[in-house]
Amino acid sequence: MTMSLLLAAGDPNAAPDPMSHVLPHALFGLEWFTNHHFMSLVALVGGVLLLMLVAARMPLNASTAEGYVTKGRIAQLFEALCVFLREEMARPLLGDLTDKYIKYIWSAFFFVLFGNLLGMLPIGAFFKLIGINGLSHLGGAMTGNINFTAGLALISLFMMVFVGLKENGFGFIKHMWPVPFKPLPLLPIMLPVGLLVFILELVGLIIKSFALCVRLFANMVAGHLVLASLIVLAITAPAVGKGASVLGAAAFSFLELFVAFLQAYIFTFLTVIFISLGAVSHDEHDEHHGGLDEGAMPGESIDEMLTVTGGGGH
Repeated sequence: MTMSLLLAAGDPNAAPDPMSHVLPHALFGLEWFTNHHFMSLVALVGGVLLLMLVAARMPLNASTAEGYVTKGRIAQLFEALCVFLREEMARPLLGDLTDKYIKYIWSAFFFVLFGNLLGMLPIGAFFKLIGINGLSHLGGAMTGNINFTAGLALISLFMMVFVGLKENGFGFIKHMWPVPFKPLPLLPIMLPVGLLVFILELVGLIIKSFALCVRLFANMVAGHLVLASLIVLAITAPAVGKGASVLGAAAFSFLELFVAFLQAYIFTFLTVIFISLGAVSHDEHDEHHGGLDEGAMPGESIDEMLTVTGGGGH
């Protein structure tokens, strides 16, 4: 429905442009402030307010069994999402470290999710239909802008390094230099090899972040472009008509809604995997192969998860 309104709101004599919905547009006469900046602020402020209201519906000190039940279906939905992310996504990988870093995991998931969902709302098209052309570009998916996904990926990169250093100290750097400094006669050979491995480990961290950035950006842009292109074909095809295009857009919007949740989940899931890789000591890898705890290292299960999701690893 979003795409059909956007295209229908345009000049009927002009050729519809599927790219107009995904490109950034300056707002309020400010070249540096685009519709994606605005939507990121809406996602941030609106998300915080919504989650505060949801938290107020969750009991903290209950005296009866009924008092522990969260009030309201919306609050219960968010509670179920939070429990799922903590118990099914984070805890199998982070173990006892889950509660320490779950706040960042929740924040990343809901910020990306709200950004994806807000991109489906035809805000700018509504203003254009009622004649306010100055706000015709108010809206759009901020996660379809590679600058925003790069910023999210950089924050995740910071968390990978921060958690690794906090939990392991110098051990986080040590595991990136696996070459020993003995025997001394081989030191001139071992030092270049160790330096090469260390550089490759650093590059691996950057590649992980790059994968997070490009995956989210490409999937969100592709989804919007495909929907827009299908609607353009429906509008311009004489046998189909504009009415059918609106119905088709409504049907495809359900797929876009699914993709919004899926991409938020994948971004958060890969972030948790990458954080867990540096959160524990590699020296104890062989001692643990199940769920992680304070001294465990993710085992073969993480390699399988990376294979399924297409993420990078060491």
